[in-house]
Amino acid sequence: MDKVVIQEKSQNCPGMYFTPAENLLTIEGRSIPENPELVYKPVKDWIVDFFNDSESLNIKIVLEYINSGSSKHLLDFLKILRAYHKQGKSLGINWLYEEDDEAILELGEHFRDSSGLPIEIEMLLE
Repeated sequence: MDKVVIQEKSQNCPGMYFTPAENLLTIEGRSIPENPELVYKPVKDWIVDFFNDSESLNIKIVLEYINSGSSKHLLDFLKILRAYHKQGKSLGINWLYEEDDEAILELGEHFRDSSGLPIEIEMLLE
């Protein structure tokens, strides 16, 4: 199995994919949908199902842009992850940003501080 598509990437919605071989959930792209609750609900549901049978997960978040509505739902997703982390589940979370993108860098720092999760913030390498 190559990868599981949780949310197909589009112009306004981030792609959300799980790659079993790497135990990796990737969230990438632009997040400016009209209904962010509908975009983030599948990944919130997926994470609950995933941790019914799994003890660890790696997550890579690479956002080009995210609006405030999406930001709230992404933080809600991170809070769900925090609950699993507190239960002893192993999480490796990487937040990647482009070199000159201060807004995405600061948002990653905000999410790390607000969620209490061990989020590694790294610059994207070209």
